[in-house]
Amino acid sequence: MLRNKFTTPSKPHGETDPDKLRTMEEAITALRMRELAESPVKGQFDYDHMKAIHHYVFQDVYEWAGQERVAPVGQFMTKDGHTYYGAGPHLTEAAEQQYARLAQKDLLRGLGHQEFVEELAESWGELNVIHSFREGNTRTQFVFFSQLAEQAGYRLDTAQFAPGSTLRDEFVAARFHSQDTGRNDRLADVLRRGVIPS
Repeated sequence: MLRNKFTTPSKPHGETDPDKLRTMEEAITALRMRELAESPVKGQFDYDHMKAIHHYVFQDVYEWAGQERVAPVGQFMTKDGHTYYGAGPHLTEAAEQQYARLAQKDLLRGLGHQEFVEELAESWGELNVIHSFREGNTRTQFVFFSQLAEQAGYRLDTAQFAPGSTLRDEFVAARFHSQDTGRNDRLADVLRRGVIPS
C-alpha cells in the first residue's frame, strides 16, 4: 500500500484497504482528468510538463504527486514480468532524451496520419518503459499525449480506450509487447484506430 492523503485519526498514513483506496483514487483522478480536458495544464511537452500533469491529476491522493519515482534504485525493475527503468539518474536522463526527441520532431506537427501514429507510438512506448512515477503513469500519459495530439492536429479518442473496452485491452497488450521486444509497431496499430484527424 502507498501512503496517501485519505487520512483519518485511525489511519494517519491514509486509507489502508486496497479496494477502497483504488475506488477513491479512481474517482478523484477521473474528476481531475475531466478538468484537464476542459482546461489543460500549459507546458512545452517536456518532462516538467508531464510532471505538472501528474501533479494535477494526483494532487488529492499522494504527497509525491508530480515527482519522479525514487525506487527501486538500480538499472532496471521488473513488474508483472515486464522490465522498466529503475530509479536514479539514468531514468531522468532517459526521460529527458525522449522529450528532447519530441522537441526535435517539432512535437509531431505537420505529419500525415500514418507517420503521426508511428511517431506517437515510438514516444509513448519509450516513455512507458521509463515509467517516471510510482503510480498513475498511464493516466498521466493519456492526458499528455491527448494534448500533444491536439496541438498537432489530431484527436486521441480516449473514450475508445476506456477500461473494459477491446481497444484498451489491445493497447495494454501492445505496450507490454513494446517493452518486451523494443518494437512499437503493435502500439502504432492500436493508436491508428484511436487517433482521428481534428
